[in-house]
Amino acid sequence: MRNPYEVLGVPKTAGEAEIKKAYRKLAKTYHPDTNKDAKAKDRFAEANSAYEILGEPEKRRQFDRGEIDGDGKPRATGFEGFGGGRAGGFDFGGAPRG
Repeated sequence: MRNPYEVLGVPKTAGEAEIKKAYRKLAKTYHPDTNKDAKAKDRFAEANSAYEILGEPEKRRQFDRGEIDGDGKPRATGFEGFGGGRAGGFDFGGAPRG
C-alpha cells in the first residue's frame, strides 16, 4: 500500500480530527454501496487500511518510526538475533579454535 498519509491526503503533522475527517470524506466518496466505479472498492479498502494505521495512535507512532510499513506489517530489520558463536553466528560444536 502507499503511504497512509498520501492515501488520506493529510500532512504528517495532521491531528486526529483532521485524519478522521479525511478518512470519512474518502469513505463516503468511495463506499461500494454508493459508488459503482470499478476502482471505488479498491480505493475504499486503501482508505480503510490507511485509517487503521493513522487512526490508532500507537500504530501511527510505529509507522512514523519506520517499525511497520503501509500495510501495518513489521519491517525487516536484519538478523540481530543471530550473533555470537562461530561460522556466521552458528556454533556447530567441535573443539575451540585457538
